[in-house]
Amino acid sequence: MIEKPDTATMHELRWYLVQFKPNAAQIAARNLENQSFVAFLPLQEITKRKGKLFQRQICPLFPGYLFVQIDPNLGPWRQVNNTRGVARLVRLGAEPSVVPNEIIEALMARCDKQSILRQSNETQFSQLQAGNQAQVTQGPFSGFIATISDIEPNNRIHILIEIMGQTTKVAINADALQHIS
Repeated sequence: MIEKPDTATMHELRWYLVQFKPNAAQIAARNLENQSFVAFLPLQEITKRKGKLFQRQICPLFPGYLFVQIDPNLGPWRQVNNTRGVARLVRLGAEPSVVPNEIIEALMARCDKQSILRQSNETQFSQLQAGNQAQVTQGPFSGFIATISDIEPNNRIHILIEIMGQTTKVAINADALQHIS
């Protein structure tokens, strides 16, 4: 979906923020790419609860926004603004505001080929299993060693911590735990 341009042309090209119309993220990205623009729509996988079930969904990382790469010397602002699915180029003043290349490159580095943001600690989550020991790294129980009781699909983990001689069950986010090997 994302093709990185040559480094020779990269210096002339700048990234800009585009606001798309409601529920038109894919339409806007596809139509910009059909016009030979490089569009970048970072996505994330989220878990939503529907009744008693948890469902995973893919949605934009920045709801309502995507990035487009444009040569500012050519200034095809109207062409972008008139693209189906696009509401407008985001401006600060008279000119569209530039998004630094470093930010886009860092986002692209954390995304897979489908532009879905990878969790940086995905491998750590796979090591967390019921019955294993883990150290709490965030929050009021930081530094405590706990036993993992059970794991919910939304990365919520129930741990058993000994507090004042009593074992207490606490719910905690998975990113607040570190596996102890």
